[in-house]
Amino acid sequence: MRQGLNIRKIKSQLSEELRRETRIKLRLQIVVIAVGIGFLIVIGRALELHCIKNTALGWVASKQYQAKIPQSSRRGRILDRNGDELAISLPVPSIYADPRSVSLSEEEIKKLADVLGLNEKELSEKLKSPKKFVWLKRFVDREVLEAVKGMRGIYSIEESRRFYPNGSLASHLLGAVGMESEALAGIELAADKFLESHKKEAVYRRDARGKFYISPVAYEEQDDVNDVYLTIDKQIQFAAENALQKAVESAGAKGGSAVVLDIETGEVLAMSNMPTFDANEYSKYKQDMWRNRAVTDTIEPGSTFKVLIVASALDAGVVTPEEIFDCENGAMTVGKAVLHDHDSYGKLSVKDIIRVSSNIGAAKIAREVGRERLYEYLKKFGIGSKTGIDYPGEIGGIVRDASTWQPVELATIAFGQGISVTPVQMATAFASIANGGKRLKPYVVDHTVNNQGMLIYNAEPTLVSEPISSANASTMIGMLERVVGQGGTGTRAASKEYPVAGKTGTAQKVVEGAGHYVAGKYYASFVGIAPSNDPKIAVFVGLDEPSGVHFGGVVSAPAFREITEATLKHMDIPSPLSKVVASGKDGRGDITAGHAEVRRFQKINENNFQVPDVRGVTIRDVMASVGQANIKLDIAGSGVAVSQIPSPGSMIKEGETFRVSFKQLE
Repeated sequence: MRQGLNIRKIKSQLSEELRRETRIKLRLQIVVIAVGIGFLIVIGRALELHCIKNTALGWVASKQYQAKIPQSSRRGRILDRNGDELAISLPVPSIYADPRSVSLSEEEIKKLADVLGLNEKELSEKLKSPKKFVWLKRFVDREVLEAVKGMRGIYSIEESRRFYPNGSLASHLLGAVGMESEALAGIELAADKFLESHKKEAVYRRDARGKFYISPVAYEEQDDVNDVYLTIDKQIQFAAENALQKAVESAGAKGGSAVVLDIETGEVLAMSNMPTFDANEYSKYKQDMWRNRAVTDTIEPGSTFKVLIVASALDAGVVTPEEIFDCENGAMTVGKAVLHDHDSYGKLSVKDIIRVSSNIGAAKIAREVGRERLYEYLKKFGIGSKTGIDYPGEIGGIVRDASTWQPVELATIAFGQGISVTPVQMATAFASIANGGKRLKPYVVDHTVNNQGMLIYNAEPTLVSEPISSANASTMIGMLERVVGQGGTGTRAASKEYPVAGKTGTAQKVVEGAGHYVAGKYYASFVGIAPSNDPKIAVFVGLDEPSGVHFGGVVSAPAFREITEATLKHMDIPSPLSKVVASGKDGRGDITAGHAEVRRFQKINENNFQVPDVRGVTIRDVMASVGQANIKLDIAGSGVAVSQIPSPGSMIKEGETFRVSFKQLE
């Protein structure tokens, strides 16, 4: 019996051991599973932080160990079509302070203020700043840099400064950049993706102890910039600006615009606005003066618009050049309005309506075309829509839908009122006539190359529409030639060197936002084509609010002639009207085809040039003689040079003006 009890006791003990062992194994399994789950959570979290939130954590870490400092970075060059530099970047030093380590006496602070051109009190406040980095003076010269060396807590960093070597030349086209090299306007803004460097994050880093150390990007390292070549020709741009400025000043105008287009490609050879500004000191000018008004502002075109009306009528087949219209002795009633001509014209042919610029004749021709059909032609000419020029801020002008035109509106649109356009639109429309009826998109950026000299962008001519046939375009040019001939309104645009064709325009200005015209305020323009026997360029010249005489044929036409002659000569287009091309070396005697040896300004020392004898040569040769010299050129007249100031052999300083008068030789 006792033996049986012992057996049961042993079995009970074995059973208890098995249960204990089972519980231990279960606990171990739970622990292993728990540890495994925890490990997987850790791995998953690590992967999440590394792959998903890496950027955010990097930002947090960078905030703890580094601080970005605003710095001006390098930009690519902007050049004209011939490779002449229009905008460049140069490395320059800038001065900053670490107020924590500044240790200067009052006398040293006064000296520092004098050297930097700062107010002593303001400088002292900056040096007491709790910040670890404070700009003192940016873009200083090397003399200033040398003067501050050795001052404890005062340091320098190399930045990039934008420089426009030609001053105000083409400033409205080029635009400007800000203190940190941010593009603000113009081509600087339009081509920013090509011009800017992406290696521009100058950083002041903190080590583990919180100590600042500088980690800038060197100027040479910012080599990822590209050079942008424009369609602009520096010499043509200069000629356009020079002629426009003289026209504005002579007419007492508020301002003006000029555009020169290559009619076969749409390339903008020159685009000028007055008043101008110096992009090197853009901050001294109101932003309103930065606007490229040839692209961003609208005008009522006035009588230049009659060209598009007549061209549309010819192409629609509703009139012929010889067809006669009764201009009703200068007054015609349309609805409740009475339309007037500037003279009491009776019966005129279509070609004479253009020659003398009859409002009534144009209105009757527009009526023959019909409002719906005329509207479609105007759209083909690009009126009411953007040209697509590669320049920021372009507006499309205004032409309301034809369904809203009342008879009087159709009539006034015929002579360029009640409709708005931009100067570049009108230049493009005239270019469409000059090239045989093809409207091309105007453009300013020709091509872009990287730092390896590889082409990364190349513009091509773009056909937008074909508003009229080649035959009708040719007919229209013939009619426009009569405008600058005897009895026309544009005789002052006529050249003795090249045949030209064009149209005058004088439009009363509208009160902005009010919708009614202002007495005594006009926009006077001339738009033309040259040479008319074999067109190469279309030129727009417009003056805003000329005082006194306000007719486009009087105040704008002479500037057109001057720009046209200078442009065609620079393009080596031979003159079919004059034997005068250039002179022999002595500047005397008969003048035959060919060019004189270029008489260049000779540099005598760092700032002075010796003046050559340019008498007897053409405008083109005078421009060539100036070359790359930083000399302002003031041209009067056309033909060959007959006088100059300063005289030959004299000295002239950089930045001074060389005045040359020209005269036609019979």
